[in-house]
Amino acid sequence: MTDSAKSSSSPPGSPPGSKDSGGQAPGSGTGRGITLPVHAYAFATTFRLRELSVIFHQAGATGETLLEKDCLTVVLDRSEAARLRIAVLFDFGAAVFIGIDTAQRDKFIKDILDRVGPEPHAPLTEEYLLEVGSGGPSHVKFDRVVIHEPTLPALKLVSLLLAQSVAMDYYNEDVQEIQRRSDDITFSMRTAGRLPGRVGDLVRFIGTCMETKNDIIATLALFDKPDATWEDAELDRMYNALRAELELDDRFRALESKLRMIQENLVLLVDLSQHRSTWRLEMTVVVLIMFEVLISLWQLANGRAHP
Repeated sequence: MTDSAKSSSSPPGSPPGSKDSGGQAPGSGTGRGITLPVHAYAFATTFRLRELSVIFHQAGATGETLLEKDCLTVVLDRSEAARLRIAVLFDFGAAVFIGIDTAQRDKFIKDILDRVGPEPHAPLTEEYLLEVGSGGPSHVKFDRVVIHEPTLPALKLVSLLLAQSVAMDYYNEDVQEIQRRSDDITFSMRTAGRLPGRVGDLVRFIGTCMETKNDIIATLALFDKPDATWEDAELDRMYNALRAELELDDRFRALESKLRMIQENLVLLVDLSQHRSTWRLEMTVVVLIMFEVLISLWQLANGRAHP
């Protein structure tokens, strides 16, 4: 994770004693352009976007509302850059708020949690900055992305990458839990000198590893560029620059490497378990054959063998 996108598992809202994103209020000016805070939240569950759209209608959202297959975009205000307020929700379980103050943001998060059900802990969060209207082409800096005009495709692109970034943090937690369980198995083998559990349990554990890796790729669509990048060269450059700044590819490779190592170790354990099961089966067959031979010898000794 880069320092530009700080992550925490604290409850929704800015840290105590600070304002939104770097001590600036939403829509503050920096002399270069209008600076807006961007907050991304990751949830454990996936979203049913159509159901969540009701939250924003109940909040009195009167701007544009665009419901797509994997994304819900709600424009609360886009009359001017300083008043820009937009919420973008993604079906893989992430919400991004641009220019929305802490009180309203917390209200939306609470409403979302009420609808998606109990979560294991507060949503993970990341903060970033969006600078609008500074002139020149769009580009990415260490702590912010700069766009000359807040078009909907540009705002959705920024939201998508930040949503993927914070969702990656959630998958990192899942991989850490998988690694913890794998360490427990290894410790049991080292101390007890035997394979713990049954083969079926190990196979299911391998399935969990594979499912997590597939979810990271498929759910977050990490290798699929948004359609807007194919139609706008500037958006394509901004997409690549922000993706690199958030280190999405490096973080994915790190998670994939951990999962691959755990999976390979578990496959070895399954092979050992199956070998143990095969040995037991072979010994059972040998014992049955010996038992049959002993019965035949006993019958011969007592003159009761069949002709």
